[in-house]
Amino acid sequence: MKYSVCQIYGCLQKYVKTYVALFIALVFFANAQAQVKDSVSVKPQKEHLNTLKINLTSYILYRNGFQLNYERVLSHKRSITAWGGPIQFPMPSIIANTSLNFDENKKKSGYTFGADYRFYLNKENKFNAPRGVYLAPFMSYYHFNNQKSGKDTATNADVSLNTKLDMLNIGGELGYQFVIKNRFVIDCVLLGPSITSYKWNIQLNGTTGDLNEKQQAILDALKEKYPLLKDLTGNKEVSGSGVSSLWSVGLRYALHIGYRF
Repeated sequence: MKYSVCQIYGCLQKYVKTYVALFIALVFFANAQAQVKDSVSVKPQKEHLNTLKINLTSYILYRNGFQLNYERVLSHKRSITAWGGPIQFPMPSIIANTSLNFDENKKKSGYTFGADYRFYLNKENKFNAPRGVYLAPFMSYYHFNNQKSGKDTATNADVSLNTKLDMLNIGGELGYQFVIKNRFVIDCVLLGPSITSYKWNIQLNGTTGDLNEKQQAILDALKEKYPLLKDLTGNKEVSGSGVSSLWSVGLRYALHIGYRF
């Protein structure tokens, strides 16, 4: 059977149109499948609302200090934080201008706990909580108990000293928290002024002479050893019962490292 050129050309044109239509359909189908595959393979990033942190500052300021800090994200710009742990406040062994000389601590204990409510600033942060600059009201409480034994070198008498310190802080803080690879954090409390209640209870037994004067000397020795206490508590003196209490200005600052989960 013979075909004319026109018939052959018409037939080829028909097949070409069919192939083009099939090719276009295949391209659209492949593209649709790729989009479906991408949407399945690309999962949304998991939100880590919890952070567990260790307070590095407590190791520097206090003996045997260990504080855990837990932060929970409440919204894109807010979180709540709670912390606590054991700490110890070392007492000086030699009390200046007295005949008192103490041995190593016989018994020592202490603890702290607190909380803050953080507002991560919208204008300063391009990321959601817990990353960026924050302001937070906070409350913290510290309790220290220290017992020492020693000698009154003037009389060679055995003496014992029991010192308690309680501090209640209420204030506000400014800080910045870095988030590294969406998991690790470095939390810096840069400035935390507060109103602080200090209560000292110094009980000295076994000595003779002016007991109140010696108890005051012990408080002064603590202030000399820790200048920040001297600056904050001023010239407040202990009473005849060995108690000294006052409200004064305090300051909080801290450095934490942590992990989000």
